Amino acid sequence: MNNSFMFSIYSKHFVLSSYRRFQLMRFSVEEINNSSQLLPNVSLGYEIFDHCSDVQNFPGILKLISFNDLIQPWGESDDILSKLIAVVGTYTSTETRTVAPLFMMNLIPVVSYGAASSIFSRKQNFPSFLRTVQPNEDVIEVIVKIVQYFTWSWVAFLNVDDDYGNDGLTLFIKNIEDTEICLAYTKGLNHNTDYSSIFRQIESHRIHIIIVFAPEWTAEALIKSAIEQNVTNKVWIAGDAWSLNKRLPSEKGIKNIGTILGVAEQVVTIPGFNDFIYASKNQSCCESAGKSMFCNQACNCSWISAKDVIDADPSFNFPVYAAVYAVAHALHNALQCGSGTCNGNSTVYPHMVLAELKKSNFTLLNRSFEFNENGDPKYGSYSIVFWNHHGHAEEVGTYGFQPSSFHFYINSSKIQWHTNDKVKLLVRDDKQVVYS
Repeated sequence: MNNSFMFSIYSKHFVLSSYRRFQLMRFSVEEINNSSQLLPNVSLGYEIFDHCSDVQNFPGILKLISFNDLIQPWGESDDILSKLIAVVGTYTSTETRTVAPLFMMNLIPVVSYGAASSIFSRKQNFPSFLRTVQPNEDVIEVIVKIVQYFTWSWVAFLNVDDDYGNDGLTLFIKNIEDTEICLAYTKGLNHNTDYSSIFRQIESHRIHIIIVFAPEWTAEALIKSAIEQNVTNKVWIAGDAWSLNKRLPSEKGIKNIGTILGVAEQVVTIPGFNDFIYASKNQSCCESAGKSMFCNQACNCSWISAKDVIDADPSFNFPVYAAVYAVAHALHNALQCGSGTCNGNSTVYPHMVLAELKKSNFTLLNRSFEFNENGDPKYGSYSIVFWNHHGHAEEVGTYGFQPSSFHFYINSSKIQWHTNDKVKLLVRDDKQVVYS
């Protein structure tokens, strides 16, 4: 039984957090294959691709969905479809929007662990797309709650200029309607951004609260520029894509730019993963390097230690783990597994796996998991974090939501403000607030 996984790593430079997610993908599959509980007498196979670029990645994707080097149009016999059962990935919204339509035509399930743009909730456009990460709408809702809690009303919103970031901006504008929050300045960020011009605009507008909705590599460039240009006394609110960044808290001068708060998925310890990393680092990680005709297959990671991987930013790790297990549970049901065996006489097609995925209802590491009618997680929770003096993202609050309610809590006494008195006056005195 082949189950194909597509994995994305940022192509411009090596991103350790993406490499950690790649290793967690491998761990999840091996854990399932080494257990007799979920898929007895069935082994999952996979191919993992680095989404190195939209152009260079297409040959690998077309190979996945082809049969005898031909891609069959929708509606042809199931007997001539590819071996592909499901896809896990890709990471970013732009990458996913580029490749997902290729899988939609034959209802091949695409389970993303990082694509958070609202557009993927539209089932008329993405009928076989599901995700284990919360959509942007939920993250933006938490950010707005934070701003309202501290009664801040004059803010800037800086976002990466792509599907993910622009969706976040649209949702933020929508969410602050009928509130006292005023969006004083906004700017899309890309590789050619003039950060000095942005900071001059922010200063001229006397903005002290800066929301940064961007992936870690974009946020790193922004924050490093803020340090270099001596930007001070700001409050920065990080989206979940960079709030647990491991490099920036140790940057020299990081405290000078002000206080950094953030929204982060709650970190879940995955038993056995550390042992897996130590064991895998004793093997060659790139045996196929140089053998492949595509950039997807080549890497050189011998310089990375097991500790480097374990200590990397754990963002989106549980969504990776949950995505693999969601597919495995769907296969368990499609193959009618039970009593220590699966039905080896039945042939499973992608649309059958999709049907079972939509009905997902399982517990993973004491967390219940279901998809709603849009293919989004039905339940979820976030940590509200503060980057403390020790360079750690310390949890100072939580936000949990169910289909019909939410729970919001902040203990502001844990926050050490690196700002002047003028900004401190904007902070509420009450230490804890709970909404339900």
